[in-house]
Parts: sequence; C-alpha cells; structure tokens
Amino acid sequence: MMSDHQDTDLPLSIRDEAFCQILRLMCGLLREPVLTRAAESLGITTPTASRRLARAREWFGDELFIYSAGRMVPTRRMIELEPVCRRMIENLDELFTSPHPFDPHKAEGVIRIVAVDNAFLTLLSPLIVELEATVPGVKFEIYDRYSNMLESMRDAKIDLAIYSTEGKAVPAGFIEMPLFTSDHVLLVRRNHPLKAIAAHNGGLTFEDTARFKHIGIALAMGSTENRFIIGQQCNLADKISCEMPYFVAGACLCSESDLLMRMPRETALKLARYFPVEILRQERGLKLPWRPGLFWYRSSDTPLLTWVRSKITVGAKRIFEEAEEQLPFDPKLPDS
Repeated sequence: MMSDHQDTDLPLSIRDEAFCQILRLMCGLLREPVLTRAAESLGITTPTASRRLARAREWFGDELFIYSAGRMVPTRRMIELEPVCRRMIENLDELFTSPHPFDPHKAEGVIRIVAVDNAFLTLLSPLIVELEATVPGVKFEIYDRYSNMLESMRDAKIDLAIYSTEGKAVPAGFIEMPLFTSDHVLLVRRNHPLKAIAAHNGGLTFEDTARFKHIGIALAMGSTENRFIIGQQCNLADKISCEMPYFVAGACLCSESDLLMRMPRETALKLARYFPVEILRQERGLKLPWRPGLFWYRSSDTPLLTWVRSKITVGAKRIFEEAEEQLPFDPKLPDS
C-alpha cells in the first residue's frame, strides 16, 4: 500500500511545470539531436532549451547529452532514463486528455481583442499571420483602448485585452497575466545627430535629447478619458512637437525628420525592419518599463480563447528572448 508520504530523490527546486517541460526536451533531443531544431519543434527558443538542458544535467547529475560532430549524443544515463521519461509524459498527457479534445485547426469563431497599435504589431500580428495559414476558421477584430472597455469585457463584447494595470489592483472578476517586463528605447532617423553624441559620450543625457523636438505617444488609460504620454516623467512636455496615439505613424514621422520618440524595445526592433531608423538607449539613469499583459474577464474561458491566450503567451516569451539577444538591457541601468 502506498503511504501518504514517500521519500524521494527529486530536488526540492523542481516544479511540476518545469519538470514536464524538461522531460519533453530530453525526449525531444533523442528524436531530433540538434538543439536548435529540437527547441523549434517544442515551440521554444534555443537559449530556453539550453537553460532547460542545464537544469536537467543539474537534477540528474549527468551530462545527459554530449555535443559531438554537430549532434547531441545521449549518454548511457540518458538512454536509461528515456523509457521512464516517455512513460511519464504519456501518463500526464493521458491524465489531461479530454474525451472530446479541442482541435484548434478545426476551430471557428471571432476573437475580439483590445490592443494599442504597438501591442498589435509586436505581439498579435505574428499570431494572426500564423493562424491565417493554419486555422483559417478563426477571425480577429482588433479595437483601440476606450474608456468603457472593462464594461464591454464584462458584457462579453470583448474577449481579451493586451493591457497592464501597472501594479494597481485588478478589478473584481478580471484576470491579468503579465507576459514580460522590458524597457523603452529612443527611435530616431538613420544618421541622426544623437547617434554620434551617444557614441562619443558613451550614452545620452537629458540635455542631449532636449536639443531636439519629440513625438509624444499618448495612450488611453482604458478606464478613464485620461491619456498618458510615454516619457512624461522626463519633464520634456515643452519639447513635444506632435502628440499622437500611433507608434507606427510616429516611426514613419521619425524616419523623415529630426524628431525622436520613445517606444518599447521589442516594438522598436520590429519597426527598424521596415523604416530607415536607428535605436538608441534612453538617457542615463532613466528606466521606463514596458509590462504588457493579457487581461480578460473570468467568464471568457472557452477552449478557443484559452488556446489563443496560450499562443500569445508562448509567442511573447519568444519575442522577449529574441530582443534580449539583439539589444540586452544595460546591466548598469538602475531599477528606479
């Protein structure tokens, strides 16, 4: 008879979710012995796969896989673990398999999402491109923030928002799921004078940026008529030449003038693919976090909506990790 308490050799740091993910990576590397391709098949980035493999090696006290001639070759210990890992994965999958499983590829419906244009461009457009090819029955309606959007969500007129309460209390009945915490950067045209100043001085000061006019991105707060201008903490309101709620249009204006604007790093990196612009770090000592999150009313839990939220979450993590590789946070930047 099994007792309520059993001795175990599992490290105390193991969480069920992390454990399952690592088991899947271990089995995935046996099927596809190239780390990059194994990571891709699991929908994660290569750095994430490397971290999970390092954790597995720590847990099991063995290399598990040895890199040789471009491939990950399993150790004897990994070969011994393989059937046990596979059984555990199969048992977990069976435990949570519905008798009538949701098939997203056959799904049909309209997903109504509130998102400002940079959230759409950065977080939603990759998903829509993917689903257009694989799940043609799902359509999207995108709305800008508006003052009574929470009421619309309670009335099931809106399914989801890319929104953050910025640390304030989440309204009753709503759920907020943070996606990541990033930072803002400065966007300027190519060969803007600020690029040379930053290179010469090892960064920018508020005196440097105050020499040029700014584009002020003004965002609706979502529950009031008030608008928040990104970077208004910098006390440069007198330097704003154009105030608008559009990141993409602002990037276009930047590319054609000496104006500068602030925007989230991930959005700037994407816009730099399409416009002749440069990305500069903000003024020394300034930190303006970007904390996008998923926000929905508790009754919005259909299988389709749950699946879409999971797709956005996985995609957001990948976007953040790619941005960290291209333009990592400055480790000397203060937290406040």
